[in-house]
Amino acid sequence: MKKILGFVLFSLIFVTTTARSVSLTTTEVGTNYTKLSIPQITNSPGKIEVTEFFFYACKHCHLLNPLIDQWAKKQKKDVVVKHIPVTFEARFEPHAIMYYALSALGRDTDLTPKIFNAIHIEKNYLLTAEAQANYLNKFGIDKKNFLNVYNAFSTKNQVNQAKKIAYDYKVDSTPAIVIQGKYLLSPDKTAELLEKTGKYPKNEQELLSAMLYTADVIIRQIREKKL
Repeated sequence: MKKILGFVLFSLIFVTTTARSVSLTTTEVGTNYTKLSIPQITNSPGKIEVTEFFFYACKHCHLLNPLIDQWAKKQKKDVVVKHIPVTFEARFEPHAIMYYALSALGRDTDLTPKIFNAIHIEKNYLLTAEAQANYLNKFGIDKKNFLNVYNAFSTKNQVNQAKKIAYDYKVDSTPAIVIQGKYLLSPDKTAELLEKTGKYPKNEQELLSAMLYTADVIIRQIREKKL
């Protein structure tokens, strides 16, 4: 399913017997990133805004999560990293609501890895508010307080805003990264360039790391006024 990111091209690259180190030193429009036809206005004046679009049920987002956290910590002060949960199907909307409820409680950063682990390792899919409240209670989240925030109008409004942003940014698969409201990166686009250059990743983590390296190159070019 495209929306959860089918790695058909990546699969072809992964099985190759000649694995080489992954290193991208250039960017190429239409190959390893897409320039949005209608640039979006960012909300970080004077900063380079990086927005990660993720989906808790996406196994590739699970793999990217620790990588992008480490990557974000290495960025200079002129870079702002934001995270937006994507809802491709109505049954997964509780995941997006959970994210914004935890954000309101100041626990989204530390609990997101645990939520990914619950869904992908423990097979606890957390598709209802009650299931989420019971699980999060293990980490000090008061159930009643969580459910109040979960059902708050402001939380639901944030989910609706996230849907609009994902639509405006033309995000139709996850994980995806948009830089400065203009440059859209995804693993499949990175895989296309790697195939073209013959720099094959040894595993999916290397592919995702290559995507983040592309983000570094774009950020550097923005600083140098080349983009």
